[in-house]
Amino acid sequence: MKPAPAFNLLTNNEQFLVEDAQILRTREDRPIEAHLLTRTKRASGNGRTHNHTGTIDDSAKVTLAWTSKSDKTTISLKLLDRSVLDFNTVLANKLEQCCMNILEDKETEAIAFLRAQRATQQPTLKGASFNAANDAVEIEAAKATSFLQRLKSVFKQNYFSGLVDVIADSNMQIAFDNQAAQGGNNATNLAFQFPGTNIVESVELEDANYASGIVMAMPQGGACAFNWVPPLNIRGWGDYNTYNGGFGTFTYLGFTFALHGYAQRSDTSGTNGSAQDVTLEFELSLDSSYNKAPLVYTTSRTDSVIIEFAQAS
Repeated sequence: MKPAPAFNLLTNNEQFLVEDAQILRTREDRPIEAHLLTRTKRASGNGRTHNHTGTIDDSAKVTLAWTSKSDKTTISLKLLDRSVLDFNTVLANKLEQCCMNILEDKETEAIAFLRAQRATQQPTLKGASFNAANDAVEIEAAKATSFLQRLKSVFKQNYFSGLVDVIADSNMQIAFDNQAAQGGNNATNLAFQFPGTNIVESVELEDANYASGIVMAMPQGGACAFNWVPPLNIRGWGDYNTYNGGFGTFTYLGFTFALHGYAQRSDTSGTNGSAQDVTLEFELSLDSSYNKAPLVYTTSRTDSVIIEFAQAS
């Protein structure tokens, strides 16, 4: 299975909105808005006044857009009568395969979102440079061993503070693993750069412009994925072993998927079953909404909390 660390990281940030999307979205076709507290930028005054007035601008709203991924599988009651594997083991494997296929596609979605929403502008930077043609902050090849230190400095120059989420491609992860191993007892201590960063490796991430590697970085919690399944699936309804079927959930690797299944009469003699058989049809699905935090400094700083950093060759 292709791992899904970017999707998992974004999912773990889902609480950065005030509302619970699972509660507000009662059906697939119901649009919902989420609200966030905002940073309001203004110049400070030069003294005190008796008639001071302020502005009411402490929140913003985001309309959530959703994508759905699903996969289906089938099994029959008599399929395994001549097999060394039992029915429950095979069914569990089939459902697991559906989840794996969906998660692989979710990782592709997550990486596509991060790349599409990355910053397209930067202030004048120290210790790095911005390539406007590639929308990437470049670190010189000669400065490769201080990549993370310069990344954190660029974040400060963009007025971001706190921890940083970092999604690295395979080339950068190899470099980070090597640098992290250079600790205080080594002649070259490079490990000091790593505190304050949360790094995961995505084999899906790449940029053809940078053979030496890239990372997508953002303030911790600055981007997220909300995952949703229909309320009826959460409550549970019906019976999978009937013609009308049932609704429920299936949990795999910490993710909850919507599960729907039903039974029907079938001739499965051509697929190792029997001319008189019952087929069970199952579908697993998961909806996701990808979002990033809004910004105030859209003219003098970056225009997105998601920034691509590249190792120049």
